[in-house]
Amino acid sequence: MRRKSMLTKFVVYLIVLLIAVTPLVACGDSSSDVGDPNNPSGPIVIGGWPAGDEAFMAIEDLFLAKFPDVEIEYQFMTGDDYRPAFLTALAAGSGAPDVAMVEGGWIGEVRDSLALEDLREQPFDANRLANDFVRFRWELGQSLDGRQTGIPWDIGPATMFYRRDIFEEVGLPYEPDEVEEFMSTWDGFVQAAELVHIPGQRWLLPDASQLFFWLFMNRDFYNEKLEFQLDRPGVMEAYDAAYKIRTNGWDMQVGMWTDEAYAGFNGGGLAIVVAGSWYGGFLKSWVSPDNPGLWGVTRLPAGIKDSNWGGSFVTIPTQSTNKAAAWAYVEFSMADPVAQNVMFEAVDYFPALITSWDDASIYNAPDPWFADQQTRALWVDISKAIKPYHTTMLDVGMDDLILDSVSVAMNQGMSAQEAMDHIMDYVTSMKAEEREANIDLLRDHGLWND
Repeated sequence: MRRKSMLTKFVVYLIVLLIAVTPLVACGDSSSDVGDPNNPSGPIVIGGWPAGDEAFMAIEDLFLAKFPDVEIEYQFMTGDDYRPAFLTALAAGSGAPDVAMVEGGWIGEVRDSLALEDLREQPFDANRLANDFVRFRWELGQSLDGRQTGIPWDIGPATMFYRRDIFEEVGLPYEPDEVEEFMSTWDGFVQAAELVHIPGQRWLLPDASQLFFWLFMNRDFYNEKLEFQLDRPGVMEAYDAAYKIRTNGWDMQVGMWTDEAYAGFNGGGLAIVVAGSWYGGFLKSWVSPDNPGLWGVTRLPAGIKDSNWGGSFVTIPTQSTNKAAAWAYVEFSMADPVAQNVMFEAVDYFPALITSWDDASIYNAPDPWFADQQTRALWVDISKAIKPYHTTMLDVGMDDLILDSVSVAMNQGMSAQEAMDHIMDYVTSMKAEEREANIDLLRDHGLWND
């Protein structure tokens, strides 16, 4: 299974390179014949993955009330199917949606492509919207040469979701502010893991290696020289905490995206999960639907900096034949606060549009499902503190490489320094071919200084 997965990723990476180096094949009509986005008409295809379709359907009537001559078709598929299909369509120059979603985890792969419209140009003029969006997210939608190829949709201010009832049962603090204080050090976090644990029945978290990865949730894996940035505050302490939890059997030793984990979250076998704010919607709807009022939300533990995990962008491929309607739809759906908040209420995609947060009736409101905690106010506060970071074509797959290498280190009883050496060697060797190909590509485009 791993061999097949790595082969699939390599094939997709080759497609990405093809998109970047064959612009004449991938590009369609230029922006000069876009038409009038103020008076669009005709059909457009909107593509992505669930639950993007639910969000877009929630605003369909609002959009058509303003632009009645536009016809909308939805082209949605699973995330695993959508990404390679979209990349293949960009490389082929046909088959892509007029408005296409791009996941934040792989925006670095496509944002430099000339197969995507530069939305700074007329008549799009996206720069006039820049200050309305979270700065770090707007910058992630820019190519290395300054083109704006992606417009931010949502972000994922990272938080720790925890079972209030389990914490109370074992004598831990269970109100959000008190939990945040108790978990502000790894000593507190490890103590919680010990108190929560019931052998064979209950654990603090799915996989101890995840707490090491939380230091990388911002996806700031590489610097501008494509050097893996393993050396950062807290890595040694995080590994020691993860190792102690693993060696004592206080983690369930399953991935957070597994049926075993979902059953644990819903049935009380697992007490915390760390993710972007969007996971709150998952808990409510299908991960832990039987537990309203039993979950709380706090900042990341052990003083980890405010981070973003997840989120998406929308783009307009140059091959689109109805760019006027496509841009009208992008601007309405992404830059209108009312539309953004309708979608937020529908699918819990936390808006990257800052002006959306001005609605106090939504963002200061208590959430009954989270025991009347003001979760959205917390996520706004975190979002304001997230700093811009560097993203690259190498970012895809880094989550698994870090998690796998940490698990191996723990299972082999490595010390923290031995583990750091192992993680660095493993990640750099696994990414070596991609890194060299990326450097060659940047060099060919005059964007790499040897």
